[in-house]
Parts: sequence; structure tokens; C-alpha cells
Amino acid sequence: MARKTNPRQPKSVPFTRHRLSQSVGQIARAGLIAAVAGVPVAQAQESMQLEEVVVTATKRSASMQDVPISITALGQSDLDDLNITNFQDYVMQLPSVSFAQRRPGQANLFMRGISDGGNGNQSLQGPSVAIYLNEQPVTAIGFNLDVHVYDVERIEVLMGPQGTLYGAASQAGNLRIITNKPDPEAFDAGFDLTAETISEGDNGYMAEGFLNMPLGDAAALRLTAWWDDDGGYIDAVPDTITYPLSGITRSNEGYVEDDFNTSEKRGLRAALLVDLNDSWTATASAMYQELEAEGVWDHDPEEFDDFEVDRFFDDRQEDEWAQFALTVEGDLGFADLTYAGSYLDRDFDTYNDYSHYSIDGAVEAYYTCYVSYFGPCVDPSIQYSNHSELTFQTHELRLASQGDRVDWIVGTFYSEQETAFDSRWSVPTINPGAAVEDDLYFQTDQVREDSEVSVFGELTYRFTEDFSATVGYRYFDGETTLEGFVGTVWWPNCCYTFSDTRPPDNVDSKASYDDGTAKLSLSYDVSEDVMVYATYAEGYRAGGANRSPGVGETYDPDFLDSYELGFKSTLLDGRWRLNGAAYFMEWDDIQLGFFNPDISLLGLVDNVGTAESLGFEFDTTFLATENLELSLAYAYNQAELTEDYFANDSSTTPDAEDGQDLPFTPDNKYTATARYSFDMFSMPSSVQLNYAYTDEMYNDLFLSNREKMDDYGLLNASLRVEGDGWHATLFGENLTDEVAELYINSVDIQRLVTVNKPRTIGVSFGMRFD
Repeated sequence: MARKTNPRQPKSVPFTRHRLSQSVGQIARAGLIAAVAGVPVAQAQESMQLEEVVVTATKRSASMQDVPISITALGQSDLDDLNITNFQDYVMQLPSVSFAQRRPGQANLFMRGISDGGNGNQSLQGPSVAIYLNEQPVTAIGFNLDVHVYDVERIEVLMGPQGTLYGAASQAGNLRIITNKPDPEAFDAGFDLTAETISEGDNGYMAEGFLNMPLGDAAALRLTAWWDDDGGYIDAVPDTITYPLSGITRSNEGYVEDDFNTSEKRGLRAALLVDLNDSWTATASAMYQELEAEGVWDHDPEEFDDFEVDRFFDDRQEDEWAQFALTVEGDLGFADLTYAGSYLDRDFDTYNDYSHYSIDGAVEAYYTCYVSYFGPCVDPSIQYSNHSELTFQTHELRLASQGDRVDWIVGTFYSEQETAFDSRWSVPTINPGAAVEDDLYFQTDQVREDSEVSVFGELTYRFTEDFSATVGYRYFDGETTLEGFVGTVWWPNCCYTFSDTRPPDNVDSKASYDDGTAKLSLSYDVSEDVMVYATYAEGYRAGGANRSPGVGETYDPDFLDSYELGFKSTLLDGRWRLNGAAYFMEWDDIQLGFFNPDISLLGLVDNVGTAESLGFEFDTTFLATENLELSLAYAYNQAELTEDYFANDSSTTPDAEDGQDLPFTPDNKYTATARYSFDMFSMPSSVQLNYAYTDEMYNDLFLSNREKMDDYGLLNASLRVEGDGWHATLFGENLTDEVAELYINSVDIQRLVTVNKPRTIGVSFGMRFD
């Protein structure tokens, strides 16, 4: 849901890389601006500079302009002004990032075109982009956390391989959500209330609040809470489905409802910071979020009108998680020591209508209409469900030094993740003799464990004041195990029909791997306001184990080699920031999930194929006047396979062709924003326009399912007024009422299109107390 205002923090010191002494011409220009605006010269010079953006991409605080990495940072004011509250909101504003998402909490993320299409099968390969919540990676296969964005300091996006400092899953980059920390220096509190209405849809409401309370001079407690009730806009319409073998016709009476794709999100966050002494600080935090959603975010425009779909069973989900973290930081004199430990506990339940699978599959022939064996035909409609329990703990210990000529950081990292998942294909009317257990015709009940230990380091040497070099290396050693059951009463172990117990476990696979990644970067300050850099970096995805022992039982890590040239500049006395990068990446031994019935009736992963990605990106912000700020971010990407791919070695027709675009990789994507500040009735006010464009792209790697999705552009606007301790905003999203093809999919076997929210108009009101 759009909203509101994040709690604003005090403005940071204006960014100036140039010396304090100014030329006579600069002073004259500032004087002219002051004369036009009617403010003193000194005030004009200070106000006509962009704010410094501080990031922790290198695991130490630094100005974004001084870090030789391509970074996009959405600060607290950006998140506020763009009405960003969830995953889809912020990804739309990131040109180098693309995504595939059917529901809240069910998403795959891609950067710079490095995409295999993603998957939601927890038995298969992991993602190529890591998501961090503060210090902890929270990456999951197909089920990345959709953290509510409120009281968030910034979202950092690091493009390109980050395999040295961040390790597995940061193959193509990573995305970091960094929350506001407790502040012992001052009391601060606030709340925000939002209401919105969706064109031809339902209404939505949201309430958020935070409290920062100093506890003496050396400690503080920060509390944050949110409730977000999103309205629906998809109608489940009346329909019937007929199954070919039995001739049974099923209606969807009882599953017809207008605006049935609703979600409700509730959460709490608490953080306690304690300055143990002048050199040591400890921060403990706990975060909890619960998401309940009904319906689907897909429509079927080929069979019905826009925003209409037919469903024959429940579509709902519950996603509940809690994260606990402890960070201890200390100054050892010669270096800073940091320990960061986190524990995530997540329970995820999802239900989908899967009835269309029974039209063409083997369900009727062998399970619901095998008359001579099980008796009369029964309704083969399927209710799919997945019940997952995930625990994820990480521990990192690092030591960072900063000197006049040499900076270094060394550390060790350990992660352990367990995912217990029970995927169930239920036929409520099935003959008990055909059921694996209960009313299940098929079941995948498994436990996956992934663990990894690594050591890493980076060293930066300054040859001169202007020229420096960085070298880095990470060694990793990991293990994946997969145990449990998958199958039916007939397969893969025959025969367990009319059995009182479920067939025995038949999955017991293990994979071990170790390797390393390297980095080399050179940077040169052309002037005090312009830096250029060149970087070679490697990224990797962890290896894993398949479900079919003896047949492609394991797969290895896959690697990405990246060559990047970039620049960062702050021009016109701090009024214009322009950053850019060009890159070429080679992706070898790609982990691809595939289905080949000649090998196995289960999906498998193998290291096959190569691909390349070539592109460039830039972002610029220009303070045209004291009142007008303009920004543009753009990415061009051409990511292609570089050889044919065959799922079956005996086939003469490739399943994916050399030269074809990788899925979910638009050639062009950009965002443009204009913000104008003024006084309305003597109250500080602003109006903002934002346009986000995504080029056409393909939805799948494999030719059998591959379709091109249309390009789209979304126009948003807002008007904000600030009073004495209060603020109010009128906002509009998707003002042109664009119907965007976000994801053409057949996840439920039926071809559907995930679609965006129609035109939405809303208002928000908030207050601050200090």
C-alpha cells in the first residue's frame, strides 16, 4: 500500500568533495542565486548542494561518491517521497533490478540480466541475488521476505558480483534493507495514517508509528509498529471446468468474489542500543511480521475481462516470521571489531487452486478414474498447499582497519539454514487406496539443510592521494543435504496402493563443495569531484543436491566473472551528482532446473550452459534551483545465452537457443522524478512526479513456455504539506491506469498474468513529537 511519511531524521551534512576555498566565480554564482531567491550568500551556497549519501556497502561507513562500486541508495526521504512500503514498490524504482512475483512474499529477484527465470521449488537451485535485512541475509528460494518499509534508514542496492564481502547468492548483486537505529541523543516519536481507494477495486488502510526513547546518556530504545490492510482489485468470476476422461464438470460456486486479492500485514520491531563504554557498543533487536493474504494477483484477459479470473479452490497464504539479532562493535585502537549474529524463524503456508493440472496430466488415468482398480471416477480437482518452516542463523566476525595508505578488512562467516517443506496435492474425493496419505495423490515432504563457512578479506592500498587499488578474496566451504519423501502410491516406489502407511522416504542426497572468489579494483580521482574505477569481480551461487540419488545427484556452484568500468562525479559545486558504469559479465556452468522424464519424473538441477550480459547504467540528480530537484536513473542490458541448451541429450531441437534473451531482463528500464518545493499558505509544501518505465521482456528461458511480456510505464504523483509537527499528503499511483503484464506464468498450470494495481488515489496524515 502506498503511503505516508517515514519518520524523517535530521539532514546530513551537505556533500562537498572540493576544498573549502571557493573561486571568485563560484561566489559570484552563489550571490546571483541568493539575489534571485532573496537569501544571504552563505545560506544560498549551503542550501544549493545535494545531501551526502552515506552507505555501508564495504562494511564500513563512507560517502557513496567515494566507494568504487555501482550503488543505488534509496534514503529515508526517497522512500518517503516515493510512497514505498513493500518489495514491488522499491524494485520498480531500481533500473538494474527486475523481478517475478505472483503474491506478496513470493518473489524472485534479478540484477543486470543474470536470470535463469527463478523458481519456487525449494528442492532446486537458489537465487543469484541476495537480500539482507540489516546484517543478516534472508534470501530464500522463491519466498523472499517482503519486509514492510517503515522507519527504514535506507535501501542499498549493490550491482554486480559481491562475492568477496558478501558471499553466496550475491552472485549478481545484493539488496540491503537497513532499519533506523536507536539514538541516545534525543527523544523522537511519530505516527502515520493512510487511506486509499483503488479504481474499480476496494479500499486500503494503514497505520504506522515509531518511538525513540533515550535511556540515560548511553542507551536508547526504538520501537516501531505497522498495520497495512491492502484492498483487492481482482474479481473471481463464475465458471466451470470439465475433465476429459471422466466427463465430470465442476463449477466454482463458493469461490466467486469481487476484489478477492486482499492482504493484511502486521508487525513490530524493537531495538536496544547500549554504549558499554567509550569504545564498545551493543545493539540487540527483534522483529516480527505476520502476513495474511487471500486470492491471487493474476488475471486471465484471454478468457475474461481485465482483472478477472476463475478459481475452483482456495487461494490464500500466511507468512509469519521473527528475527533476532545482536551486533557488538568495538574500537581496538588499531582496528574496529564487529560481531553480527542473527536468527530468523519463519513459518509459511500457501494454498493454490491446481485443478487445471488434472485436464492433461495423469491424475485421472491413474488415481481418480482408474475404474478397474479404484472404482468409479471421482472429481479430480486439486487443492495445492505448501507448509514450510525455515530457520536461518548467521554469525560474522570481522576486523576492519583504516589508515592513511592502507585499509584492510578480514573476517569469517558461518550460516546454517534448515527448510522443512511439505508440498501437498490434495484431491478431496480421492479413493483412499489411491492416496499417499489422507487425500493426497502426490506429496513432497522434505527437509533441506544448507550450511557454509567462509573466510574473507579485502585490502586497499593508496599509491598516491589519487590512485588506489583493492584486492579481495573469499574462500567458502559448504554442504547441502536433502532428505524425505516425494511421490505417489505408484511412483517412484511401487506399489503402495491401499496401504495404511505412507510409502517410505526415498530422498537422501548430499552435496559438498569448496572454492573461492576474487576481486581486483583500481580507482583514480581525476579531480576532487570526479572518480573513475575499473573492477574485476567474481560471484557465485552455492552448489546443492538433487532429489534423485544416483542420477545427477549433485550440482556444483556456478560462477559469474564481471568486468566493470565506472565513474562517480559531483559537479556544479555539489548541485549535480552523476554516476555511471558499463559492464560485461560471463556466466559459466549455469545451474538450471529442468524436467527430463527420460532421466527422472522430478525436476533436477545441472550445471549446463553459458551466458553473457553486456550493459551500462547511470543515475543522476540535479538541484536545478533551491526549489526544483530532478533525477533520472537508467539501465541498458543485453543478456543472452551463448550456446544451445538441450534438456535431453538425444534431442536435435534445443530447449533454449544460443543468442536468445535471458528471461526477466528488459533491454531498457528507467525512472524519472521531478520534485518542486514551495510554500502553501506559509507552510512548507512540495509536489512530485515520478515515472517508472520497464521495457518488454520474456517470461521464461525455455522455448516451450516462452512469451514476450509488453513494456509498461507507471506514473505517480504526490502533494505534501507540512505544518507545525504534522504533515499531510495527497498521492496518486498509476495515474494513467496502465494494465501491466508483470508476469505471464503457468505456475498453476493455467496460463495467467500477474497484473499491477489500477489507478489508486489516497491521503495520509502524520505527526512528529520531539
